[in-house]
Amino acid sequence: MSPLVPLYAQIDDAALEAMASKGIVRRARADATNVQFESIGTDEIVGTIEGATVRLDAKGLAKARCTCPAATLCRHKVAVVFALRTQAGEPAAAPAADIDWPARLAAFDRKVLLKAVGKTGLREALRLSALAEATNVDAGPLTLKVVLRLKAEEIEVAIPGQGDFGSVVSSLPERRRPAGHAAAILAARRHFGHDAIELDDTEAASDQVMLAPDPALLGVMQDVVCRAYAQGFAVPSRALEERLMLLAVSSRAEAMPRLSATLRRIAEGLEQRRARNVNHDPVELLRELAFAHALLFAVSQTKDDARLRKLAGTVRAEYEPIGDVELIGLGATMFETITGAVGVTGHFVEPATGRRFTATLARSTTHDTRFDPREAYRTQAVWGHTLARLSSSTFRLAGAQASSSGRLSLSQTSRAEAIQPFKPVRELVATWTQEASLAALAHLSWHGLADHLSRSFAPTLDAPPPSAQPVVLLPSRIAPVAFDDLSQRLRWPLMDAGGAWISLTLDHDDEGRGLGARRIAALEAALGDGGSKRPFAIVAIARLDAGKLVLEPMALWSDSQIALDFPERAAAPGKDVVSRIMAGLRRTVAQFAPPPPADVTVRQTAQLLQGGVDALIGFAEAGLHASTRERLLAPLAKTYQLASLPPLAQLVSRTIASRDSDTSAAALATAQGLFTLQSFTSRLQVWT
Repeated sequence: MSPLVPLYAQIDDAALEAMASKGIVRRARADATNVQFESIGTDEIVGTIEGATVRLDAKGLAKARCTCPAATLCRHKVAVVFALRTQAGEPAAAPAADIDWPARLAAFDRKVLLKAVGKTGLREALRLSALAEATNVDAGPLTLKVVLRLKAEEIEVAIPGQGDFGSVVSSLPERRRPAGHAAAILAARRHFGHDAIELDDTEAASDQVMLAPDPALLGVMQDVVCRAYAQGFAVPSRALEERLMLLAVSSRAEAMPRLSATLRRIAEGLEQRRARNVNHDPVELLRELAFAHALLFAVSQTKDDARLRKLAGTVRAEYEPIGDVELIGLGATMFETITGAVGVTGHFVEPATGRRFTATLARSTTHDTRFDPREAYRTQAVWGHTLARLSSSTFRLAGAQASSSGRLSLSQTSRAEAIQPFKPVRELVATWTQEASLAALAHLSWHGLADHLSRSFAPTLDAPPPSAQPVVLLPSRIAPVAFDDLSQRLRWPLMDAGGAWISLTLDHDDEGRGLGARRIAALEAALGDGGSKRPFAIVAIARLDAGKLVLEPMALWSDSQIALDFPERAAAPGKDVVSRIMAGLRRTVAQFAPPPPADVTVRQTAQLLQGGVDALIGFAEAGLHASTRERLLAPLAKTYQLASLPPLAQLVSRTIASRDSDTSAAALATAQGLFTLQSFTSRLQVWT
């Protein structure tokens, strides 16, 4: 008898239902009598039913092939399994001895799971397990069925009595199986009283002694990224998304976290495009593809280990001890991402060095209703105290640990000591502008601020740009705030001692938690009362927004710190209140501050670069058709040559002249050039 027959005959109904559904299993059982076997060999079993051909091999039912168009486990495959049971004489009806499920689950220890799914997969499994509102574990004669009930879905997984991690089955999409199966195993281990498995991110540094990228893997990734550009814009497919996600969660890719993260974002962007999601941004998808292509090329060509580590990046929350540090709290902000992550971040500065740090309390999904970032800010202990207290105090953090990006570890081994409320004083903050360590934080001159931010956000492939950077502004004059109906954005002009102006902005965003509307309401409450003192300093967050550098107010300093996300008094952002506030803000500020002039040169350059990005997207949407090269790319090359941008003209010309097999790579190199130049032109606007 073929060794494949008992392999498939031992798959019981519980496992089949976990992979498909009860209805498919019931129908397949009735169809099993119609199965005809073309061959039953040692390497492959071939069966036919109703014109469909099913091929089974040693890889298991999840990897079985069928000629029918079903995207998931079809009834033809299940029918062949039932037919093999009959041929084997139904030996799996009852096991000779009961399965020792606690011992079976004990075999899936931390080492085994890490080897099977990697740190990224185990981290996601821990998240899924924590989010499960209820867990059912049902031990059958041959299979342990585990059901995780989350708020948005149910995950049903079958763990057979024998086999390694690959023998675990479910109906999850292929890219979600590793984490989903690991989450079910974690839940089953907990059910049988085993110790919890945890992932300590600080071990990542010791795990990676030498970084030696696999050339074959890099070549596969490069090919998939190029196919994502060539096909993803025109005909996005689930198979391409699955391939990208599998590459992203592979253990070798985990040694290159920046690359792994961008492959995930590409897969998510393709999924949004295929589903016609309103949040899909084709420009951001092209940006991620261009970056991945450039990063893969740089990694494959770099031999220097130090630069390789920079290109690869560090794993999330890789902390190193930095000793005891004296910190000043600059304030705190809430955030909510488009993917559903919510949280609050406290910002701190070490006056001795000027290094800025952050501490974040967050959850990766809004489905965790037990977490409220406002409540966590006021009540959750951080180093023995609340973030509300620490973000407006001076203190010493003993036993501090920080990542290379300045993120502080919330480990209980660190303790906040010698805490004193921080009372901002104009004279004190003014001296910061003269101190070498704090000159990059506090600014009296807007031109100097613009130069500093240009250096901070300058594009480089070796390291990601900072997501945000706090700065302290000391204006000599503050104009009233005004609201623009067209852009739905609040503008707040500030003048420096030299007569130069900049504008802080806040978007009126009432989606989700309505953070934008709340901030505008809090700012109006702080500035609109004629009896309150105007701030002498404003803590703002600088960040890149759609290729432009923007400044958003975070906290106001007068006699005390006023955090816009956590004001002592602010109107709730209800529709009536916000409408009243907006009506009050619709005033002209021209009599107080000159409007920002139209920078014709920057605008023309931005339009030229955006035109190139749009052309490359159109080229991809047309399937890289030859006629589209002449229609979209040829005029672009001439335009860049006439605009004194010869490097871009050469990149576009190379794309036009490339062979079909090299077109995607050449187009992505052109896109990276466009986005890099866009970053260099994203300078803070200063006017007089």
